[in-house]
Amino acid sequence: MDIILSSKKEPFKLERHALNAIKDKPGYIVEKRDDGFVGVFAESKDLEVDIKLPSFKMDVMCPSCGQSFYTTTELFDPDKDANPAMINLKQKYKDWGWEQIPQDKSMGYGCIVCPECGGAMAPSGKLRVE
Repeated sequence: MDIILSSKKEPFKLERHALNAIKDKPGYIVEKRDDGFVGVFAESKDLEVDIKLPSFKMDVMCPSCGQSFYTTTELFDPDKDANPAMINLKQKYKDWGWEQIPQDKSMGYGCIVCPECGGAMAPSGKLRVE
């Protein structure tokens, strides 16, 4: 059985890192092992494998100031250009009275700016996530 491990030859600490490692490897799934996650080849042809990135929230980092004020939504797709529907202002900033960017898929990535420094959140069209 071929196992995909981290670059340190250990299980990945986070499931999303293991999912990212297998995204271009058809037939692989992520399993929890030894207090971490590894990619393994699914031996059953009946097993349906979902290799998309997880739908849970990931922090969106500003490439200018390095801060994170947004998380990804279920519409986030790392293979597509960003749009405001892919991000959501973190709850603590909403509680402080900060305004959420309109969740409009038709708006381009140029209107997504950092609320702290005013820099473009996706200057190349792609969001930086962690």
